[in-house]
Amino acid sequence: MEITWWGHATCTIEDSGVRVLTDPLFVRRFAHLRRRRGAVPPPSAAAAEVVLVSHLHSDHLHLPSLARLAPGSRLVVPRG
Repeated sequence: MEITWWGHATCTIEDSGVRVLTDPLFVRRFAHLRRRRGAVPPPSAAAAEVVLVSHLHSDHLHLPSLARLAPGSRLVVPRG
């Protein structure tokens, strides 16, 4: 298993050829949040079989970042 932290709540988890992306936030700054270290994740970070959104706050369900996801990614979001 390999886990890559991209900042805030965004990370990639890879195991047995399956890639899961959590709470994609592919911007340098969002509202009061800003990246203190590292660059914005590269375009390859948006390639995942499964994308998990933990909750419906706009810094976790960021529509412009979701628009960058690879076609065919399965999106898992909570009800609400």
